[in-house]
This record gives sequence, C-alpha cells and structure tokens, in this order.
Amino acid sequence: MKKIKGYKIYVNLKHMGNVAKKVKPYGFILKNKPDTLSDLVKEMVISCVLQYKECARNSKNPKPLSDEEYAAMQEIGKFAFGVHYNEKEIDEAKSIKTALDAVSDGIVRIFKNNEELTDINGKIEINEGDTFTLVRLTMLSGRMW
Repeated sequence: MKKIKGYKIYVNLKHMGNVAKKVKPYGFILKNKPDTLSDLVKEMVISCVLQYKECARNSKNPKPLSDEEYAAMQEIGKFAFGVHYNEKEIDEAKSIKTALDAVSDGIVRIFKNNEELTDINGKIEINEGDTFTLVRLTMLSGRMW
C-alpha cells in the first residue's frame, strides 16, 4: 500500500472472529489535521476511500498470502485472497455526506480516548496517537408473539 503522509491516529475496531470478540486499535492515517468533529469524519472517510481504491487497484494481481495473513484468516474462519469483485466507482462526496448524516442523527457515536464527542461543528484537539472509537447504534424492533 502506498504511504500517505499525514497524522496517525488509532481507531478501535472490533475483531471479526466469533471466538474472542476483541476490540483492537488499528493505525489510521489522516491527510490533514482536523479542527472539528465534522472535519475528522471527512478525513476518515477520505482515508477509507483512498484505501479502498488502492485495494481495488491491487486486486488485479493478487499476491500470495503470508503466514501471518493465513493465521489471521484461519482464526476468523474466512479466507479472502484480495480479489475485488465490485467494479463500481465510489462517490467520495456521497460517502462523506452519508457519514456526516449518521453522526448528526446519532446513529454513529464517536469517542476520543473514552470521552464522547457530541458537537459536530465543535472544535476538537487531535494529537498524533489519539485513540478513537466509533460505535454504530443498532435499532432493535419487532414484536413479541
């Protein structure tokens, strides 16, 4: 993957395996230092879109799995070889709008070092190495018989 110069933060992500549901911090590169929560969301979406496009480009010539990748996939019980089947282009502006709407509507909550960030336009101080946790709330519905 191509190195992107910018600010490195950490985002807590839930491990995919069902054996041990762990949350681990993963490094995340932001091109620009955000001043507000909305800027942070935009930068995170831009970074994800760049990674997605890079992965799509690299899927044309997939490389063999390393022992580490093989062990990680064996743990979660799903093997993927880097082949990218979706050839549809991502609309970055639409992705940013969707993410901002989700945060504004309260569907996604964002925590910085265990402190919730609530004001979408409020100023935030981000230092290199800060840890963020994004929680997507699931609406439960249904009826009991």
